[in-house]
Amino acid sequence: MKKVFYRFSTLLCLSLMGISFGCENPFEGIEFQFKDPLTQATLHIQYTDANAGSRIKTPPNLQVAVVGEDARRIKNLTGGELIKPSSEGFLGLAVDPQDLPSSQDPVNVTVWAEATGYLSRLSQWQLSTPNNVTTTVPLINSSQPPTGVAASQQDHTTAAHTIQTAAINGANAQWVLPQNTALSTIDGQSARGETKTTLYYYTPQVASTYLPNNSIRSFNGIGQNGQKLPAFIFEGLVFFQLEGFTREGQLLRRTSAPTEVSVAIQPNKRLLNGQLPKEGDSIPFWMFDVTRNAWVQQAPLRLQRNAQNNQLFVKTQLSQLTHYALAETQDICEVGPTFRFQTNLSGVDILYYAKLVDATTNQTVYETYVNLNNGAQRTFSGMIQRKVKLQVFRANNYYGGDQTTPVYVSEAVDLCDTRTINAPISFERPPSKVSVQLDVICPQGRQVDEAKLPAELRVQYQIVGTDDWVDLITIYRTVRTVASNRLEIGKRYRFRATPNPAIGWPFTQKDTTLQQTLYKIDIESDTFCK
Repeated sequence: MKKVFYRFSTLLCLSLMGISFGCENPFEGIEFQFKDPLTQATLHIQYTDANAGSRIKTPPNLQVAVVGEDARRIKNLTGGELIKPSSEGFLGLAVDPQDLPSSQDPVNVTVWAEATGYLSRLSQWQLSTPNNVTTTVPLINSSQPPTGVAASQQDHTTAAHTIQTAAINGANAQWVLPQNTALSTIDGQSARGETKTTLYYYTPQVASTYLPNNSIRSFNGIGQNGQKLPAFIFEGLVFFQLEGFTREGQLLRRTSAPTEVSVAIQPNKRLLNGQLPKEGDSIPFWMFDVTRNAWVQQAPLRLQRNAQNNQLFVKTQLSQLTHYALAETQDICEVGPTFRFQTNLSGVDILYYAKLVDATTNQTVYETYVNLNNGAQRTFSGMIQRKVKLQVFRANNYYGGDQTTPVYVSEAVDLCDTRTINAPISFERPPSKVSVQLDVICPQGRQVDEAKLPAELRVQYQIVGTDDWVDLITIYRTVRTVASNRLEIGKRYRFRATPNPAIGWPFTQKDTTLQQTLYKIDIESDTFCK
């Protein structure tokens, strides 16, 4: 049993389980026992509400189940059998340490998730190495979906049925499944047990978030005749997805016969020629091939007009459960310029605001954040060819700053230019650091036994007045002082810490105004000494 006393020195006095304490040691006489989490072939999965504007951050009554053929190989983060998400939607999984994945013996981690009022979701990750995965899985609230998304889900039956999404700006999608429509996996296995079918409708403005590889760009597209296409970006009228899966963990990819899908396009969306689309226009149509991880061009579809509501729509027969795009394309630069930053920064863990502007019009082309540690590089690929300038600013991705006066402006460069360009930047005042130190205090004559320490202690912060917790640093057995640029002196924060986020965050600290750049987490216990 480890008797562990955590306290932040001076202003960082902790509270446990919501109980506040003064600046004396709050845990004296209290014992805590934590089993170190596994560190190989782990998955840290955060379930969230897909609607970023929702007040609900964690879907209520979230239930998960590890399913599929490899379920027996999956444990929780400490190697146990009990698998459930934390109250904040965090799910920690690990492959059995005695059965780690390899390229010859990969592991498919398949998780079914459901929550009250949300569409169910089946997610799958294939692990072929002992590397760890950290990911977020957004769940869609059926009554409050994200902007630009409409979705409808039903239990699949052999009776004829129609799935129809809600309308966005009057436009929606409809999927008609005839009687006795059967669903199967990519290798022909029939669906078993409880089966869900889902129809998603995405407007062009949000499509990149939901398309494969989270992108509207393609670097390996395939033409109608099977030829490899040059890299391109979609200029879409609409995107949609047909989905099917079972509670047993089957990802369904085919229907036994073609099914009818009708999809309306968004009003006032223009074609590449600047014209509004009209009835009779032939529009390129694309299907995502999951086996080739590529967009494949299909026969074009002609726009029809709905006489009742005057909406333009397309209607087609489909048998593949995947993503689809009704979209024109523009060629892009497969490889672009690389900027190598030459700065006086080192070990900085914040990113700086940057943008590409058109060299002629000065209009913003692309916005991003870049790593400005000395020697860091950033390549800009997959963009429409034009000449641009890179501008870099003092503002960062954690606490903002000046986004109007650049600290660096490049020469004009073509976005198809593959050169590496040196970008010298010097900061008069590098960003301040706040260090957190884990200090183990042993009785006189004894010293720290690192093997007995918790493998890691994760620390997060929250700006007072906001709802989001943000990763700050992780302290390890052998690295017990860690610095970060993510905090500002003089700002009010809350802090919390845990040796394993799957068990929650037992150590919390009430509102504190940061007034110094070094804080300590003191552990007073001969348990960690030798």
